[in-house]
This record gives sequence, C-alpha cells and structure tokens, in this order.
Amino acid sequence: MNRVRNWIRGKKTYLTAALGLLGAVVAWADGQIDTLALLAAVWAAAQACFIRAGIGNEVQKAQGQ
Repeated sequence: MNRVRNWIRGKKTYLTAALGLLGAVVAWADGQIDTLALLAAVWAAAQACFIRAGIGNEVQKAQGQ
C-alpha cells in the first residue's frame, strides 16, 4: 500500500484531470455534450495541471530546493 501512496504522490491532480478528460471525450462521442463543452473540459483540465505545476514549483523554491 505504501508503494501505491508513494507512486501517486504528486500525481493526483494529473490523474483527476485525465479522468475528467476521458469522461468528457466519452460524453462528446456519445452526443451528450457538444464540441464547445468538450473544449471547456479540456481547458479546465489544462488549467488544473498548470496551477498544480506552478504551486509545486513555488513550494520547491520556498524550500530552497
């Protein structure tokens, strides 16, 4: 269990974004959402990843690493 926790550390946001994108693509392919909604989901997932990466970089800078 510790191996899984260590592997997932720092990747939870990216995994969540990927699952959200997968769900949006499936909904788009099924016709439940239109292309604009798919693009909005892609944009939201990208924002989450960029924000997470930015926070991680700032934390490392603050810790002097």
